[in-house]
Amino acid sequence: MMNSPDKQAKVLVVSLPGIMQNLLLGTFSSRLDVDVVGVASGGLSAVRMIQQTQPDLVAIDSNLPASETIALISWMKEEYQHICSLVLVETTQQLNKAISAGADITMRSYSLVDNLDSVFGNLNAIHTSTSVEQSDSEKRKEA
Repeated sequence: MMNSPDKQAKVLVVSLPGIMQNLLLGTFSSRLDVDVVGVASGGLSAVRMIQQTQPDLVAIDSNLPASETIALISWMKEEYQHICSLVLVETTQQLNKAISAGADITMRSYSLVDNLDSVFGNLNAIHTSTSVEQSDSEKRKEA
């Protein structure tokens, strides 16, 4: 998906307004391989923006209520399997809930800057895996 140096990953940031949202925007916007396609301040606005922008990655901050985070991840897994979810967490409980909901990538909020390259490496792997699964599924439907 993003193997080409000219290809930018489309990222949607989901975070309540404040310091963390500004930090996420600054972090993603500073990368040449990222196009921040929007910012949503809650689960419902994120759903609308996902439908409109079709991002490659949805970065969900832990400052959202847990129920919204879980509902958003579950909805994405059902409706948009090809979109990668990155959930930034502060606590072990948040981490466990995000993993249980099906988050593709989870990490501690404070480690995002140091691990951004691995996030996009994982994004490539997830997209490659999803493409293979979709291709296999389409072949089975045709048979």
